[in-house]
Amino acid sequence: MNRIDEATDKAASLIKETATRYNLYPEFAKSDLFQKGAILVCLSFVLALILSPNIPVFHEQYKVGQIAKKDVRADRDFLAVDRNSTEVKKLEAMEKIQSVYDYDSNLPAYIKANLSKAFVELHDARKRDQQKNMLEGAPAHGYSEEGRAAFEKAIGTAVTADEFNVLNNFKLSPTFATRMANLIRTIYYDNKFITVGPLAKQDRERGIIVRDIRTNSQEAKKELSGAIPIEQLRPLIPRYVSIYFGHEQTDLRSAAIMLAAKLVQPNLVYNKSASEQLKVSILDSVEPVYFQVQNNEIIVREGEKINITTLDMLEAYYKRSNRDYWSLVWVFIGMMVVIMFLSAGLYYLAFEWLRKRANINKDLLFLAVSILLQSFLVKLSVFLAAAVNRAFPSIPAEASYFAIPFAVGAMLTGVLINRNMALIFAIMSSFLVTFLLGGRTDLAVFAFLGSIAAAYHIVLCRRRSAFFRTGFYLGLINAVVVCFISLMGGKVPSFEILLNMTLGFVGGISSGFIVAGVSPLLEYFFGYTTDIRLLEQANLNQPIFQRMLIEAPGTYHHSIITGSMVEAAAEAIGANPLLAKVSAYYHDIGKVKKASYFIENQRDGENKHDRLTPKMSSLVIISHIKDGCELAQEARLGKEITDIIRQHHGTSLVSYFYEKAKKDKDPSIRSLPESDFRYPGPKPQTKEAGLVLLGDVMEASSRTLSNPTPARINHLVKERIERVFADGQLDECELTLHDLNEIAETFSRILNGIFHHRIDYPELVKPAAGNGAKKENNGHTDRKQTERSKDRFA
Repeated sequence: MNRIDEATDKAASLIKETATRYNLYPEFAKSDLFQKGAILVCLSFVLALILSPNIPVFHEQYKVGQIAKKDVRADRDFLAVDRNSTEVKKLEAMEKIQSVYDYDSNLPAYIKANLSKAFVELHDARKRDQQKNMLEGAPAHGYSEEGRAAFEKAIGTAVTADEFNVLNNFKLSPTFATRMANLIRTIYYDNKFITVGPLAKQDRERGIIVRDIRTNSQEAKKELSGAIPIEQLRPLIPRYVSIYFGHEQTDLRSAAIMLAAKLVQPNLVYNKSASEQLKVSILDSVEPVYFQVQNNEIIVREGEKINITTLDMLEAYYKRSNRDYWSLVWVFIGMMVVIMFLSAGLYYLAFEWLRKRANINKDLLFLAVSILLQSFLVKLSVFLAAAVNRAFPSIPAEASYFAIPFAVGAMLTGVLINRNMALIFAIMSSFLVTFLLGGRTDLAVFAFLGSIAAAYHIVLCRRRSAFFRTGFYLGLINAVVVCFISLMGGKVPSFEILLNMTLGFVGGISSGFIVAGVSPLLEYFFGYTTDIRLLEQANLNQPIFQRMLIEAPGTYHHSIITGSMVEAAAEAIGANPLLAKVSAYYHDIGKVKKASYFIENQRDGENKHDRLTPKMSSLVIISHIKDGCELAQEARLGKEITDIIRQHHGTSLVSYFYEKAKKDKDPSIRSLPESDFRYPGPKPQTKEAGLVLLGDVMEASSRTLSNPTPARINHLVKERIERVFADGQLDECELTLHDLNEIAETFSRILNGIFHHRIDYPELVKPAAGNGAKKENNGHTDRKQTERSKDRFA
């Protein structure tokens, strides 16, 4: 999967780079309004294509397995297609179709011309080289790089320096060229068809169609024993060379063999495109097999089940005229407009929920894809229901409709977006069900209620197995709904209702399985981070945490404490506590690359910043943001966590080194602007990002308290929050003053719990016969907290 993910990322990057380089995305395409309109139009167009054939225009739309509602009698003589016999006829025609191969009859002459041109080019290059040597007074030599390049370009293939030297030493005379041309011509004369590889078995049995690319003439060839693959021909070339160069030196014969092997190319090549076109044209030319239906003949009687033959007769009977065709076009346009208005109306209904999302257009695109996926599932299920009915006539096709996984789209929306959008999706999909299933309002109600129940339950899922529990829960709901819908329709309790309930239960179970399989793919392609994924990322056995524990233990402990603080604060203000906690776990992972430069990881009193300028120290500290984002992308943590890593310091000031720079003796250092010591940002954009920023500040600041009493902790929390707020770091997130008060109370409570006082244990005095050591404070020699600087490095 890692290789697949890497390949996907590389392909996406290449597409983006190509689009940027060649300006494939015009400016108007980047407009937010244009993107929304494009999604709306494309969705409406595709859905109208799916729905329009299901809309009855002039007559009932019949299907295999459906029970006829009335007698249908022919009012004229007409011919109906015998579908089975026609398919048999097409299969027989396919057995005789031959593949098309392109044959180049002029290839030897082409090679000869290139060879002659090569000698001319070489001769000219040699003359130019000799003239140049004479002018420069240099000794003449036989080898010419220019001649070799001209020779290779003319023959269309490369030769090695040794091979060219051998040919060049013999001056590549016209006699040599003539002998080589005769050699090539003899090879093609003895082997008329030279192929890339062995011919396929079916081509040897059926024969092939040879198309001369020079004359564009075609000829069917049945006898192909003379066709030889190029790899089998090359070992025979020395025998041909011995005929024309048998009395020459060994080096020249070897060069001639090499040159002939490179010049000889296949002259019979399979043409896939022409073969496929021939196959399509032959199948299209197969005349259908008809049977006659006479005037006044009963096509189907009321109450009879429609089979494939009956359906063929009905389709022929109701064959539309040109006027009916245009009626369908207008139906399609009307359906498309209705879908556009419905989609736009639901968008404005959900606007208050969508406006809080980070990327509205991405959510709209996901909803469009989910609608199309849901429609495809319904269409596929209808097809399978007909197939089940043919295999098991005791199961009516309409009863199988209750097994359709109607709630898949709503469940996906609830998992990947939220419950509110799942409600909107349920309304839309229920509307479509009415048209997809021939106006069955009972199935629309069934689909709507099941979707609402599943969406309500799925948002509480925080494990992959919860999909199956939700599917089981949905199956029970479906069974109950089917029971009451059947009773509402006037049916009495019977085996039929029990069968419908069972199929409804199956539909719920299948919905859970489908969502379990599809949701990880959609989560990856659309860049969503679900609670299930967050729980997986919160596992402290992840490699990045193990690395942090070894290389940056102080940062590891700081991150865990910060995660606990922001999780509790998120619950207090109504933010996402899981996202806040997991983001806090990862917010400082960039420190592992330069762990010893951060005070919480420094040991033995060594401080590497003592050897750096304040400016360089601040750059090292600030770099952990960039490093953290890179590690997050390598670990595929998702956009939400990566954004919080990027934003968790906002544009705040690295005050310790800024103050140190202001006190430096060097005027150039003292004059550095404050902006050189600030993080690049951006500022926190969400509540969770703001919480991580505040939690990071609080946890770090709390370690500077020498005597962390509740009063001091409360004062510290309020003072640091006020400082962050005054610096404008919370201006772009949604935290209100009320939220900040709740956060302060929560942080104070947690920090008081962390720094709670312990009782002093009495001294334990051991007998003198012991080691003579006396332990204090329950075995600890020093319980005083290490003094730290007021401003940590990060």
